[in-house]
Amino acid sequence: MIKHLLAILLAATTVSADPVQGRIDQTTDLRIVHVWGTPAEMGYAHGWLVGDDFVLGMKELFAELPPAMHGLVNMVRTWTIWIALSDAHHAELDGIYRGMRDRLGEDAMQLPGVDRPLDQTDLLLWNGYDMFRSVGCSGFTAWGDRTSDGKTITARTLDLAVFSPHWVRTQVLLVRHPNTGVATASVTPVCLLGTMTGINANGVCAFLHDGDGDEMSAVTESERPLMLAMLDILQQATGSTAQQVAARELAAQGPFPYSYFIRIVGPQVGDAPPASTYRLDANGLATATAGDQFSIVTNHSTEQGDEAPRMRAGGSYRRYARLHNACIDPKTPIDTDVAWAALRAVAPDYQSFMALHAVVVRPEAGELQVCIAGVNEDGRLETATKRPITTVSLAQLFAHPKSAETVAEATSPLATPVARLDHR
Repeated sequence: MIKHLLAILLAATTVSADPVQGRIDQTTDLRIVHVWGTPAEMGYAHGWLVGDDFVLGMKELFAELPPAMHGLVNMVRTWTIWIALSDAHHAELDGIYRGMRDRLGEDAMQLPGVDRPLDQTDLLLWNGYDMFRSVGCSGFTAWGDRTSDGKTITARTLDLAVFSPHWVRTQVLLVRHPNTGVATASVTPVCLLGTMTGINANGVCAFLHDGDGDEMSAVTESERPLMLAMLDILQQATGSTAQQVAARELAAQGPFPYSYFIRIVGPQVGDAPPASTYRLDANGLATATAGDQFSIVTNHSTEQGDEAPRMRAGGSYRRYARLHNACIDPKTPIDTDVAWAALRAVAPDYQSFMALHAVVVRPEAGELQVCIAGVNEDGRLETATKRPITTVSLAQLFAHPKSAETVAEATSPLATPVARLDHR
């Protein structure tokens, strides 16, 4: 207990080298991390406020690696030559590293089993993750007569291998308020700049899913990580331009090493469907067809108009079928309760693979609901859809952040203010 109290006191008195333009709003089950300013300033605040969780997750990962794996780790670190970043992305990632280093010191960043501290190469590789291993999950969008109020509702689980239990249970809602561009929010493990599950201040959502197309045998040229492409989409998109921006940004990717579905959902404008799904794989970019007032994506499967799902992979087929049945049931118009029930029916819950987080969004109503995986009463990690749901209004989430002067000497996350959010 004394050591724990001492650690809190030491963290609370740490003063950053730069102003920390960020804060943490803590609900009962979700940390909302706000950062603002230039890319470098947002990155520094991100690293300063929650970089310790990235370091602890890396230590947890390296502690489990047998010595025979260290050579493979060194080889994987060379893959960063294939990760292409813009100047803004470079500046933000450099800021994240500086923030965590200034907060913790390099001695505290020493990794077990190797003779070095965590460094910028580790951080860069983490942020290029989607180029080297695919991501799986399930989700759907419904609108018009299929929803209880006629407005768009979209949902998703993010299903992933549990590389580090600490990373899983310390996920955050990262809200970026840039000096230029649209504000964005991502449900994410810490120190991940790109977007797997995101929404912007205009209500445009972006979701990444494992695809069904051809893959490359190896990365053949440098690429922008797809998660960063999705962040770039959100930083530009409005309800009326979301699909044009997405098509342009994804076409710029060119053929991609892994196969993905990218689902872009926005507030409905006119009679146009509010959701589109894009395929990106070794053959380049294509657009999937859409259903009548609903759109479904699971890993390896996406909608074929209004047809029942086609058999592609056992687990994916079952998840698709369950979501399809929810979307076509005329007796049950979809509202948030129905959406959560559908997600719970498809969310995996295994020790090594589970739903890391899940969201239900009502873009036109300005509402985001989030749950993240956590620890249950028995101390075991459990899937996100068994955890409490936090409801946030988009207007509140994207309100202009506090001035930098209020956090010039940032304190421990344990001492940061509590947001007054609707939690249930």
